[in-house]
Amino acid sequence: MICADSSNSPVPDGGLLLAVNGADERLQAAIGHTQGGAAQLLAAQEWTVPGQAARFLAPGIRNMLDALGRRAADISRIACVTGPGSFTGLRMSLALAEGLAAGLAGRAGGPPLMAGIGHLQLLGLEAAEVVPGAVLALAWARRGQAYAQAFMGRTALMPPQVVQLADMPALLAGLPRPLALLGGGLRRNLGCFEELAQADPAIRLLPAHWDAPRPHALLALAAQAAFGPGPLAPEYLRASDAEDNLAAIAAGRGLTEAEAQAILAKGSRPLS
Repeated sequence: MICADSSNSPVPDGGLLLAVNGADERLQAAIGHTQGGAAQLLAAQEWTVPGQAARFLAPGIRNMLDALGRRAADISRIACVTGPGSFTGLRMSLALAEGLAAGLAGRAGGPPLMAGIGHLQLLGLEAAEVVPGAVLALAWARRGQAYAQAFMGRTALMPPQVVQLADMPALLAGLPRPLALLGGGLRRNLGCFEELAQADPAIRLLPAHWDAPRPHALLALAAQAAFGPGPLAPEYLRASDAEDNLAAIAAGRGLTEAEAQAILAKGSRPLS
């Protein structure tokens, strides 16, 4: 755990800022505050625990607060990566953020304000600060796909989208050079991108330490986010594996796909 000693300093007037990232294999949480418009990191923790966010995230946040001599009530803003990325990780981290905000609704200052952070934006902007030319942030999307978004400096060249690996040459052909590629979508499909880079010397594959953002970058982007009341909406970009395989799942339970759809529709209705 990264932790700065702040136990003897008062809580900033603006309260603490909590930032959470569950979009990829590396689960991240960072606590800090803003001073003069800049983010000041106080503590951060990371876990490489795919699919196990519920076991680690809440205890980890509590441990950081304890180490800092703070309370959950000191948190005035919560920023959470909303995707695209791991469906399970996004659901777990967003649920934690919403639950924490709801639990703090009775504090003197009201519930914490909330903000969403784009996963590809988080990856791309950190690299764009130090890598010359354009960068293409890639997150793993399974089934021969990758989530992709390109940046030049702090400017997004395209919205986040899900791209078939077979269509990746066409996407790369339309982006500026030099072009650096990074992220879990690169690492999980390395053979494909190595072939593309061998055919184009202006394409650079960044090493594995770029696959996840640094906690400082997570907190810095969180500090710049637009905060407001929750809830936060996940950015999935594609259907889940369960949705795509609904017919087979329903058949295994003696249901037709239409019957399963009706059950899901009934269960997704807001409670009155």
